[in-house]
Amino acid sequence: MKSIKYSILAIAIGVGIFSCKKDNYKAPAETLQGQISDQAGLPVQLEQGGSSTRIKLEELKFKSPVPVYLNVKQEGSFTNSKVFSGRYRICPVEGPFFPLDSAQMKILDVNGQTNADFTVVPYLNVELVGEPVIAADKKVSVSFRFKRNPAPAGLAQPAMLDYQLFISTMQFVGNNNFDNTRVTAAVPATAAMENQVITISSSQPMRYSTTFYLRVGVRVNDSFKKYNYTPVKSVVIP
Repeated sequence: MKSIKYSILAIAIGVGIFSCKKDNYKAPAETLQGQISDQAGLPVQLEQGGSSTRIKLEELKFKSPVPVYLNVKQEGSFTNSKVFSGRYRICPVEGPFFPLDSAQMKILDVNGQTNADFTVVPYLNVELVGEPVIAADKKVSVSFRFKRNPAPAGLAQPAMLDYQLFISTMQFVGNNNFDNTRVTAAVPATAAMENQVITISSSQPMRYSTTFYLRVGVRVNDSFKKYNYTPVKSVVIP
């Protein structure tokens, strides 16, 4: 019985030693960065974080590569300094823009600091008209308009879905970060609203004397239902 116990102990120690063997892979240390812009060269307005557009990486040394995804900032830029060196197929995905075809994807050797810029066609261009207005009761209203972009060859233009005002005490305001006690629910949008000036107001007053950040989002009824946004504006409530 003792010999059996000692044999089991020896096996366990051996497995432990083997499992503690030093990892001979270098930690990822290459940097991939870039910018997603529209046809006019302007940064595409997005949300911040993993619920937004992502950068899809596929390492081509593998026959069937498992995709790796990088997050994108709200002004369309991205940077990650922990990428393994290698040859990758790179493409922005899951965004409020027409999907890129294979010719628009990039094949790059990521080594050191590597740059990957992309031009996309947003479903919509959304802009504020004038400045936000603070009423006597401290409700905030903004005016905006949107324009649809024609679909690239072979793609269809999705139907309109809705628009919404987003307000937050943080500058990273959007559909994933807003104060739902102060904004109205999403309002249905139609193609007939294109190029029309639309005004939308907060549902509740801005009761605190502080700085609020706001932007308007408009979206189409595609697979991902992500908003196209105006740039962020700040309003100071006295």
